[in-house]
Amino acid sequence: MILDITRGIQNKGIEVHLCLEEKWEKDQWRGDTLTYISPVAFEGSYLITEDTVVVRGRAKVSIEASCARCLESARLDVAADIEEAYIRDRNGELNQQRSDDEQYTYSGHCIDLTDAVRSALLLELPSRILCKEDCRGLCPVCGVNLNTTTCSCQKDPARRNPFSALAELLNEDEEV
Repeated sequence: MILDITRGIQNKGIEVHLCLEEKWEKDQWRGDTLTYISPVAFEGSYLITEDTVVVRGRAKVSIEASCARCLESARLDVAADIEEAYIRDRNGELNQQRSDDEQYTYSGHCIDLTDAVRSALLLELPSRILCKEDCRGLCPVCGVNLNTTTCSCQKDPARRNPFSALAELLNEDEEV
């Protein structure tokens, strides 16, 4: 996502509206593959003061990933507010001085917003992506999707309890 700041350079100190859109393909997040099914849209503004460009706005996208419980496809709309300062990097001097900082830099008349937008969107994702809140998941015995099929495995309470084998080791008369 490249932002051309030429208009803002000509009008320093004046907030300039921006609207960007870019198609992203796939991303990795917590071991899962995310597919961006809509273009990433960013709408906001930027302001240039001296050697700093402050970018503010909101990013939106629709993603598709596997449900954490049933592994079916799940669609999720994600939005994130972004406010970042980009500092002008003159001939690579800033990168050497601030190698430990997580400061965004730019040179020339273009700023790459991709990292800031990507980070903000990924931070807005829930810890577990679900196809629906009440997803029942997969049967631990036979593996069928419990949202669409009922199985006889779940009706046997002894099989459902992982500690049922331990109960057989105890006599009812014995004290524990």
